[in-house]
Amino acid sequence: MESKRLTISHKTVFGIVMRHSDICRKCLERILDRKIARVEIPEIEKTYDYSAYSKGIRLDVYCDGDEEVYNVEMQNYYFKDLPKRGRYYQAMIDKDLLDKGEQYSKLRNNIVIFICRFDLFKKGKHLYVFENRCVSEPELALGDGTQTIILNTKGTENDIPLALKMFLDYIETGVVQDDFTAELETEVDRIRQNYKWRDEIMTYEQEWENEKESWHEQWKEEGLAEGREQGIAEGRAEGQKETYLRYAERKMSKGMDKSELIDDLIDSFGISGEEAADIIESL
Repeated sequence: MESKRLTISHKTVFGIVMRHSDICRKCLERILDRKIARVEIPEIEKTYDYSAYSKGIRLDVYCDGDEEVYNVEMQNYYFKDLPKRGRYYQAMIDKDLLDKGEQYSKLRNNIVIFICRFDLFKKGKHLYVFENRCVSEPELALGDGTQTIILNTKGTENDIPLALKMFLDYIETGVVQDDFTAELETEVDRIRQNYKWRDEIMTYEQEWENEKESWHEQWKEEGLAEGREQGIAEGRAEGQKETYLRYAERKMSKGMDKSELIDDLIDSFGISGEEAADIIESL
């Protein structure tokens, strides 16, 4: 495995770095823009699988605070069902937080955070924060203690503090700009040099390769379904182009040249040579 491929945006690398509770706390403080007194050592890929009849989940980084629980997910590939995934994560986490017979007031605040290398909502913002509010009285919050935060490393607006902007830029480009991103890069470099993580990282890579084909079928069906309502080209373009771009970036980071990558895109996703070339030109 080439070490240059291992950056903070790699899901498993991110999870390993966040096992350091102090680094995880600093990360959360930047995202939430407030001090956090304590964060317990997080678990990488915490698993919830309550029954054979319900969908199990694995959380990238799950950690506890005094008044809150946090789940932080690195998202390199476009999935438009991300909001519903966040809803399901919160439900499963809440189920784990409350023992039988306990009052609902014992539930701690539940914050799900997605760090995305794409703009899910196409608004140019770096930060989207969601919580339950009254439709007719938007200033009236439900107060259920849940929040979903979606970050976008490719944001264009001046809408976040500089510290968070440098963190997102580091995820996107790998460029170190301050003490915190230097600390992150030091940890990433240790992972690059330490072979004890090889099996764990390679396992993730293999899982992605195994899942790619099934995800492609889903993207294809979604594109065709949207195409029946909007036209085939428009239906496919929105979600699939983002996916192709992320896939192409990943392959180029491995050292694949452009001509090889065009052939790989054609073989992997069944797109035309012209479409593949357009993806390459967009990088």
